[in-house]
Amino acid sequence: MNAPDWGRIPRPIVEQASIIRTRPGQTLANKVDGDEAVYVVRSGALMQSLTLTHALRQITAIFHPGTMVRTASAPSSLARIVAVRAGEILRLRWPVFSELMESNTEICRYFCRVTALEDALKAIHMAALGRFDTQQRVATYLVELAMRSGVRNTAGNPVCEMPLSRAEMADYLGLNADTLSRTMSGLRAKGLIRHEDRNRTVVCQFDALAALTPAAEALTTLLG
Repeated sequence: MNAPDWGRIPRPIVEQASIIRTRPGQTLANKVDGDEAVYVVRSGALMQSLTLTHALRQITAIFHPGTMVRTASAPSSLARIVAVRAGEILRLRWPVFSELMESNTEICRYFCRVTALEDALKAIHMAALGRFDTQQRVATYLVELAMRSGVRNTAGNPVCEMPLSRAEMADYLGLNADTLSRTMSGLRAKGLIRHEDRNRTVVCQFDALAALTPAAEALTTLLG
């Protein structure tokens, strides 16, 4: 499976969609005029979170540019779609998007490709939550982020805009925030990563970081 060109959204989707310019923390509606919604990320990032009993929160997915989310993919009574970075989101009602897929093979291929990739990445994430130790979970997240959105600096190292706050990242990885902070500090001490600022991380030794996660080979196959 090849990763889609994240920034290349078929033009008919752009032409039919409403444009939402998001701010961090903005919640997007699960329904539009009574229909389920489809959100396509043009820039910025979204997260899907579930609020469980006793106000427990689990972040179940992060959506980067070029990816999409159907609001019916999680129970509406529990799930929220939240912008974690300022950006531009395309919104369509599902019936409109479904008609576009029926009439345009490019959009149908795009939908199938993107959702298949997201499902595969979610499977890796579930394996990480269930079987990986703390360092392996953090390494998996950083390696995936570097492959998906890292931009190489003059030294050839991936520089990643961190879409999640430290508390959100802890929720996504199923970790205590203090444990996550200690693990990140350990990776910095080993020279594997460094922080340029609060929201930007440089992966200084990508191969060494990838060696810490059992999912590295699968992520490379999916994302290249």
